[in-house]
Amino acid sequence: MKKCSIVIGSLFGDEGKGHMTDILCDAPNTLNVRFNGGAQAAHTVVTPDGRRHAFRHFGAGTFAGAVTYLTSDFLVNPVEFALERDKLIKEFGIVPREYVNPDAVVTTLWDCYINQAIETYRGANRHGSCGMGINETVERSKNPRYRITVFELLNKPALREKLKMIQGEYVEKRLMSEYGLSISDLPGDFPKLIAEEEAIEMFMFFAEEFIRNVKIFTDSVILSYENVVFEGAQGLLLDQNNPDCLPEHCTTSNTGVKNAMRVLKGLGPKVPVDIYYMSRCYMTRHGAGPMAGELIHKPYEGVVDLTNIPNEYQGALRFAYMDFDLLTREIKKDMKNISVKANVNVAFTCLDQLDAAAKFTQNGFVDSMASSRFLAKAKAIFDDEIPMVNGIFATSGLTRREIIQFV
Repeated sequence: MKKCSIVIGSLFGDEGKGHMTDILCDAPNTLNVRFNGGAQAAHTVVTPDGRRHAFRHFGAGTFAGAVTYLTSDFLVNPVEFALERDKLIKEFGIVPREYVNPDAVVTTLWDCYINQAIETYRGANRHGSCGMGINETVERSKNPRYRITVFELLNKPALREKLKMIQGEYVEKRLMSEYGLSISDLPGDFPKLIAEEEAIEMFMFFAEEFIRNVKIFTDSVILSYENVVFEGAQGLLLDQNNPDCLPEHCTTSNTGVKNAMRVLKGLGPKVPVDIYYMSRCYMTRHGAGPMAGELIHKPYEGVVDLTNIPNEYQGALRFAYMDFDLLTREIKKDMKNISVKANVNVAFTCLDQLDAAAKFTQNGFVDSMASSRFLAKAKAIFDDEIPMVNGIFATSGLTRREIIQFV
């Protein structure tokens, strides 16, 4: 391993992690490591010829030729894997390659059904989940009787029996103990979907497809690659241990460097790690939960987002002006988890979407400046607040052809 980078979302997610990952992966012999979250984290990449894809189960460096590795902290979803793999082959002519850790836990159909059913049942009081069963997977996996790992997908008879237990006993227990509901209380077609006899065989099919199209390796596979890019999911403000995030609006994941540090410490990297804390030049949040300074409209006329479209579970994308107080606070907190030699950088995306004047919050007050001074302002703030930050970067545009500006 000659070069290693980590890409982290600094706020509520949707900061451009996919874009930066695509840029960093544009090098020979690259491994793109997904180390938290699961298929709910969609990272959009636009190819130089204008085609776009939101990567969920594969690394955002796939277009650049990188191989993906899913660590034990990634939540594997065989159904989403198959759907995305098929799309990449048919629409882009790419047969993506993926390694996966044998200890990674697996999301089932029933995790998604419970998640979606409960969010639907909550109505106007939804928590803002994307409906992909992430928290449900984590909770189910705490009990070895119902936990499924990638390694266990290899034993088809035992897998089928465990799926029967999940469908036949776990779902009812989970609904009653956590939500005080029975399966029959669920809205719409969810009771039918949960009990469907064909569901087990359908999941078995997708599990077999998954195993057939991945290679199972431990973290040591990382050492076989010259360029390694760790691609984080979601943002620091959604971390499961963030005391400023309400539990019902957090993700069940470590969204900062913690998981990547665990992997790297075990490997003993011989090179300094470049960490990129990502943010747009303004703030976004997709889903329910508090957002200080939230606007009733998008902050700038040039803001365009084709990935975070309004949906049944998360609603519409929400906006606020850049809050430098919040940004520096979250980065400082996460830097405490750095346990290997590292170079810390901050990278802003969507620089081209600002109006002539950019608004921001600093020291609790909203101010404005010429957009041409945005990066210089950011550098001055970080020089003062976090002198350990080595570089301020920015992207202007959607593809990796766009210059990353260094200040």
